[in-house]
Amino acid sequence: MKDEEKEERLVSLLAARRSEAFWAAQRARITAGALQKSGPARAWLLAPAAAAAALLIVLLAKPRLPVPAPETVVSTAFLEHLDLLDDMDVLEAVSEEEL
Repeated sequence: MKDEEKEERLVSLLAARRSEAFWAAQRARITAGALQKSGPARAWLLAPAAAAAALLIVLLAKPRLPVPAPETVVSTAFLEHLDLLDDMDVLEAVSEEEL
């Protein structure tokens, strides 16, 4: 207990002692500084959020192409790369609906 009391006494002696008027003036200066900087500072903080919102709107507003059925995609890709003269028997095997 003696060491703790000595420590507390030392801290109290080393602590900066200021009057209530000093602390009131400090609060007033900090508050005034915060109010002066709040307008432009908030605008810079909102700029990235506004840019992200604009990007999201552009991406959501972009028209989307209809997704074709997987069978149609496979048949179309197959027919695009088909050499019709060499593979006539394969072409005959493809149904008329897919053509």
